[in-house]
Amino acid sequence: MRTPREDLKLAVDHFRLVIETLCIAFLIATRAHAQQFEGIVESKNVTTDEMGRPQEFVMTMWIKKDMVRIETKGGAMPGSTMIYRTDLRKIWMLNTEDKSYFEISQEEKAQEVVGTGGTTAKYSIRKTGKTKTIAGYPCEQFIIKRNSEETQLWGTKKLAHLVSAISKALGQEQTTVAEGPTNEMMKIGVYPMLSMTKVDGNVIESQEITKVETKSLDANLFSLPAGYKKQKTVDMMQGLQK
Repeated sequence: MRTPREDLKLAVDHFRLVIETLCIAFLIATRAHAQQFEGIVESKNVTTDEMGRPQEFVMTMWIKKDMVRIETKGGAMPGSTMIYRTDLRKIWMLNTEDKSYFEISQEEKAQEVVGTGGTTAKYSIRKTGKTKTIAGYPCEQFIIKRNSEETQLWGTKKLAHLVSAISKALGQEQTTVAEGPTNEMMKIGVYPMLSMTKVDGNVIESQEITKVETKSLDANLFSLPAGYKKQKTVDMMQGLQK
């Protein structure tokens, strides 16, 4: 059984992964405006914990105008819910177990929330010429490499409207947070549908988009639940250092 501190650390690691996954959309926010998307996007994801063990989870995004709700469930990681309200310049991270939430201002530098790191080495991108259909969308295969890291990625250019919607909903201030092979594809207007990343031959993460559904959504999905108490983000971070 995990301790509360271990649960908290897993939640923050999960939070970091979600932020890194979604903030890639900022980098193409200045592209030509496309048809606005409203609906649901689901993906199957696998990442590794500090012991190198695979952790599987499902991520669901609800997108409406300048609002996004993100829920992750499954595996050993605790489920998490985040709500992006660009209209209010706020991000809420909900804790359903104790009915509390953390609030982050979108004016804050994202690096202060999720940290920074990595290398300055650049990625190389090669199109293999292979094609296939994923979740109803025509995709091309790319191989992205940097040092000992290699990603096999299938992406489509048919979801430019989705990229535009996510960019608008998440805001455009945090473009420096995103860094990685998926980000490189976003720069050239390709929306990743299926990817697998290896380092030194070992799989460290993968993601597959399983559903993209256009649907009218209730605005209440993007509101704080009644009875939830606000906590300070700094309290969460200090808990990890004890």
